[in-house]
Amino acid sequence: MIKILIFLIRLMPHKISLSFGRLIGRILRLVLWKKTDRCEARCVEALGVGVTIAREIIKRSYMNLGMSAIEFIRFPKMFSDVKKYMSVDDESIKLFRDSLSKGNGIIFIVAHMDNWELAAMRMINEGFELNAVYTPQKNKGGINDEIMRIRTEIIKMKMTDNKGAGLREIFRTLKNNGSVVIMQDLDARKDGVITNFLGLPASTHDGVIKLHERFNSPVIGVKCTRDKNYWHHELKLREIKDISLEGCNKFIEDMIKENPDLWLWLMDRWEYTKRKNLF
Repeated sequence: MIKILIFLIRLMPHKISLSFGRLIGRILRLVLWKKTDRCEARCVEALGVGVTIAREIIKRSYMNLGMSAIEFIRFPKMFSDVKKYMSVDDESIKLFRDSLSKGNGIIFIVAHMDNWELAAMRMINEGFELNAVYTPQKNKGGINDEIMRIRTEIIKMKMTDNKGAGLREIFRTLKNNGSVVIMQDLDARKDGVITNFLGLPASTHDGVIKLHERFNSPVIGVKCTRDKNYWHHELKLREIKDISLEGCNKFIEDMIKENPDLWLWLMDRWEYTKRKNLF
């Protein structure tokens, strides 16, 4: 059944498929109503907005999730023509090349904003190589295997887990002047450092800082936004000057404040600190 649905989604015209994705997002918001309520409460607390505004932000966040999922399924159809779907400015391309010329590798920080995997596909299509750090899923097989297959075979992104031998591979990548992509807006739980994120205490991974200190690699933030027409995206790369947890957080916070509806509020960034009654 899933294979048939994937086949039909890839068969649809692109804009129609995205409309279907928006519908899926709306339905998901209603089905997951308990999670939706928690998302809205999170939004009110983190952004300091009223309930009505938070409700609209979360509704659009669900729609973005639906569209991003559809795009991910359609990546095999989109790869060769990805420039049509995502533009990147000359300044970003120059920053990527200039940073590689320093010979210390690059650390990219990304967030669950818009469609970060489409941004990776855009840069790989441009001729760059990317090694993304990920946390292995407990439940393997099925949909997780398909996700990994698309990432490695379609996007052509190298995937390295963040444990054991994977950590050594990350070191090797930077030592060989490669590019490492790190998802920086995850709840680090007991392994993280408590910092402020959108004004609230959150557990934050400090691996970016440790890697920078060890290899002197520049840290570049990835900003990906969906325009008003929904189907087209813009990618911008910006060097992080303040290479600290606060500096990395600020880059992501600024993106969220500018486009709160493109962030994945379903992900509880503050789960650990709330459970520990830190606020």
